[in-house]
Amino acid sequence: MIPASMLRLGSGLLLPLLAAAGGYALGCGQSRHYWQTKLQAAVAEMQAADSRAQQQRQAAALEQQRQWRQRTDQLESRLLLQQQALQAQQRRQAQRIDDVTRTDGSRFTGLGPDSLRLYRQLLGYSDPLPGAQPLPAGAAAQTAGPDAGLPASDLLAHAADYGDWCQQLEQRLVALKQLYSQETTP
Repeated sequence: MIPASMLRLGSGLLLPLLAAAGGYALGCGQSRHYWQTKLQAAVAEMQAADSRAQQQRQAAALEQQRQWRQRTDQLESRLLLQQQALQAQQRRQAQRIDDVTRTDGSRFTGLGPDSLRLYRQLLGYSDPLPGAQPLPAGAAAQTAGPDAGLPASDLLAHAADYGDWCQQLEQRLVALKQLYSQETTP
């Protein structure tokens, strides 16, 4: 059997042991609740920060898209104006072709001196012909008949069309360069 002194000592220790065990369980529960609350607050804060960051990225992307749209709209309007200017130039060139072929007259089977100058201008050459001299009066009479070659108006129309096509390509290339050079420097 157990001596009575031990029983007294055991019963005296039983109450503090039970209190300690109860205090430990209660402390663990409160600590768990405290840290879970802290963790939930931290998770909510992180989610809010992620949401703000995502909204900022989305706003930046929308702003960049707006800038690109503005750049392309500007370039499109500039190209439209250039195309309209080219169309007006084509109409002027057609009139010049008629005037020049009338000036040269029917004495030339191909390009006369005025037509040749216009042909060079339409192809983009601005310099006068090297060593170009006016033809002597007898030269026109020595040419073949009017059915012996391409009419001057056809040759000049070809030069005008080709020159316009080259100018359109150049304008598009310049516009593309501008678009992509602005891409690197937003």
